Amino acid sequence: MEQVILGKNTMEKLSSQETALLRELQRNAKFDINELTERLHMSRTSVYERIKRLENEGYIKEYVAILDQEKVGLNFTVIVNVSLISQQKVHVDRFLEQITALDEVMDAYVTGGIFDIVLKVVVSSPEAYNAFASGKLSAIPEVSKIQSSFVMRYIKQTTALPF
Repeated sequence: MEQVILGKNTMEKLSSQETALLRELQRNAKFDINELTERLHMSRTSVYERIKRLENEGYIKEYVAILDQEKVGLNFTVIVNVSLISQQKVHVDRFLEQITALDEVMDAYVTGGIFDIVLKVVVSSPEAYNAFASGKLSAIPEVSKIQSSFVMRYIKQTTALPF
């Protein structure tokens, strides 16, 4: 059976079947077991055992339902570039601690380059974003500058990793 090595800094190996299983689960974690066993040429028991092992070893972190933003009234997505007053670890850590508590922040990245942090923020409207930016984000003492880009159209959205 072919072994696939994942990541540059890991010696962990997955079989080609386990890799295929992970790809299938990324597409649909609410799978039909008969379809999955047929597609992967594995028994039901083998599929369930491998899923349990992949969960226990941390390859599978969690299962979620991906909701339609518009149907739940969150029609406005903003990419927010944030500069901090200082790049000292204490300031960055304080800022990150505060934004992790903000429900509107879907993704947050510490970046190199012009801005220190990039956020993906999802809200219901431009007015809701204004309230978020002025009432919550700019109220964080470590924030020096905020630059907002409003998403006009989605080209690609995925949660599946390309491995």
